[in-house]
Amino acid sequence: MISDCFTVLVQTHVSYFASFLAISCFEIGLFSPTLSEDMDPLDFEIYSGFTQILQAAQLFVLGPRLILSVREYHAKLVANSDTATDVASISFKERFHVSTSSSV
Repeated sequence: MISDCFTVLVQTHVSYFASFLAISCFEIGLFSPTLSEDMDPLDFEIYSGFTQILQAAQLFVLGPRLILSVREYHAKLVANSDTATDVASISFKERFHVSTSSSV
């Protein structure tokens, strides 16, 4: 069951993981000394602002979407498992009296 959840997570959220990778690369670029030296200050500020916008989008849009879809998958899984666990009624034989005595 856990492996199914991870499979669905990876299949449906490739865009989330790809965006996380891309944003991480942009953030690593901010720490590069050659990037900050070679760019104009205005270009560096634009690059930094673009990275911050992408971070906010990932944090407030993609992250909650990931969590909600995992919850939705889990709810569907639980709803489908309830219908499969119906127990068939058992028919018993005709009642008969069994005497219970105190002697063994």
